[in-house]
Amino acid sequence: MMTQAQLQRRIPYLDILRVLACFLVILIHTPIRPYEIYYNTPSVAGAVYTVLVAVNCNLFFMITGALLLPVTMPTKKFFKRRLRVVFFPLIVWTLIYLCERAFLLHCFTPRLLTSILFHPVEGVLWYVYVLLVIYFTLPLVSKCIAAIGKRGVEIVLVLWVLSSFIPYQHGVFIEAAHYHDNMFGAFSNYYGYVLLGYYMHHYGLPVFTRKHGWKFGLFFIFGIVIMPLFEFLVQGHFHITWQEHLDTLTTDISINNVAMAALLFALVQHFAPKQYDRKNHPGTATWWPRLSMATFGIYLSQMIVLRHIVWPMTYPWLCRVHWVIDCLVSGVLAFVICLLLVLLIRRFPFSKYIVGK
Repeated sequence: MMTQAQLQRRIPYLDILRVLACFLVILIHTPIRPYEIYYNTPSVAGAVYTVLVAVNCNLFFMITGALLLPVTMPTKKFFKRRLRVVFFPLIVWTLIYLCERAFLLHCFTPRLLTSILFHPVEGVLWYVYVLLVIYFTLPLVSKCIAAIGKRGVEIVLVLWVLSSFIPYQHGVFIEAAHYHDNMFGAFSNYYGYVLLGYYMHHYGLPVFTRKHGWKFGLFFIFGIVIMPLFEFLVQGHFHITWQEHLDTLTTDISINNVAMAALLFALVQHFAPKQYDRKNHPGTATWWPRLSMATFGIYLSQMIVLRHIVWPMTYPWLCRVHWVIDCLVSGVLAFVICLLLVLLIRRFPFSKYIVGK
């Protein structure tokens, strides 16, 4: 159990966001089972489901910016502290997924080993690859932030938000559908979420103020509702497949995901308690930090649990109702099983090198 001093160093709203992001990651993967239904059958439920859960990993990048920027400790110490709880779990789970492919899925090929330095053997590990590169550059970015100040960060964020319209530039805007020749293409990257998390943590967005709240309300409605409707109702007249529509909504740097990430971050930041109160709310002070610290291990292990435990258990009977129910129930079940697995692994020595810290 954490001491009061350890609890005081934690930030409750970031713990809540980490758990929420982890659950959304699982929910975006649960439709892999009813793939044909989800991707090939036009439905309002599929579109709404996609808009709500596609934000997942983007919240993790925002949390990284909120927690680590600006980097104040010596660079060598920063690398040593951050990489040992990310790099070693990546190696361990890469080996686990390689063994799964070889002995359970029977789809191992030598080509997997030739690309392993640049491409993950399992799709979910892509986030850790990107995170490692971000960690290596955070000390440099910290110096840039100090040099350009608050106003400079705001300018970069505005350019980044403009780049989030690129995925929607097909159909009506068919001539400008490529990142490499788009005027804002250079700003379309995951670092935008890192900077957004840093900015919202240190300066906040005036979402709940009378003067500026309506402006952000319009932005959220525009990004989360209007643009997806535009994609399906207007772009749909240009012979775009249902899967192409969903690909637009699930593209990480798209306006709907940027707006959803900012909205969720602002809501949790505003309504979460400022500090944990073990005296008046002992359950919250005990479980939210534990859940938060388990999310990295849950993220790493989710596909093993989904493929070999959850889907075989749920698929034969849940899909008789509706695939959305299947996804939600499977997501909750996978989260609980992964949590129990992580808590079990934590009982062993050197567990931080397997499921993080």
